Amino acid sequence: MAGRTGRMRAAQPRRFFHLLIILLGFALIFVGKADTLAVRTVQTSFSGLFAPLFNVVATPVRAVETMFEGMRTVASLREETVRLRAENERLKRWQRRSEILESENRQLRTVLGAVIPADRQAVTARAIAAPGSSFSHTMMITHGTDKRIHRGDPVVTADGLVGYIIEVSKRHSWVLMLSDVNSRIPILLSTSSWPGLAIGQNSDVLSLSFLPLEAEPKENELVLTSGHGEILPPGLPVGRVTKGVGGEYYIQPVVDLRKVSFVSILVRPVGEGVSEIGGFADFFTPLPETDNKRLLEGFSPKDVLQ
Repeated sequence: MAGRTGRMRAAQPRRFFHLLIILLGFALIFVGKADTLAVRTVQTSFSGLFAPLFNVVATPVRAVETMFEGMRTVASLREETVRLRAENERLKRWQRRSEILESENRQLRTVLGAVIPADRQAVTARAIAAPGSSFSHTMMITHGTDKRIHRGDPVVTADGLVGYIIEVSKRHSWVLMLSDVNSRIPILLSTSSWPGLAIGQNSDVLSLSFLPLEAEPKENELVLTSGHGEILPPGLPVGRVTKGVGGEYYIQPVVDLRKVSFVSILVRPVGEGVSEIGGFADFFTPLPETDNKRLLEGFSPKDVLQ
């Protein structure tokens, strides 16, 4: 009897637990069937209750995230700045090199197409000294005897005559320019073939001298070298005739002597002997005389080269 009573007492808690589970199931069924508006109201109440807490917690988190994002952005911008600066410097170097090459190309075109006589060869050289001063219009150029350059060799550009060599070293030469007061260039007027002499005046024009009395130069007439004296070859453009105040005639050089950067030196071919400058008596080479006319006796720059 006592054992049976003990078993009944032990079964009572299990029954109570089973009953509680059944009641909880009915409660869940009831809640599931309840009005959804009430559920939403409860959810909204809980959300409104915990929203300030969530906001307080999220604010420092967002600040930290923003700080790290800013650090990443700054680092990225710094790397981009360094890259752009390097690229900018590289582009500047290329721009400077391009400008130098463009300028050099433009200057080299000034000697392209120069008149080269059949018995001469052209050697291109760079001008490395200013074209003189108020008292001397000379110019130093690269190349000397190492390029077969000799005294008396004409110096030209594509436009015409610049001058001629007066001094030569192994690697450099000095050019006496047309405008120098010591320059004497035998010339011919291209249209009328009258001979004359172009004399430098240390200015931007040359004096047209020693013309025959019968000569009548024409405005803008081309002036060429005559070849008298056998120093300068004939046919090199010197300038154009211009009329000055008082009816005097001058020669405006075809080459802008103030802007010469590259020149061509007309040297004699390899194997051809280079004659030395003769004495002062060889300065004149007379031309044949005609009746009732007075012609120029040939001139050359030999007096300057003595």
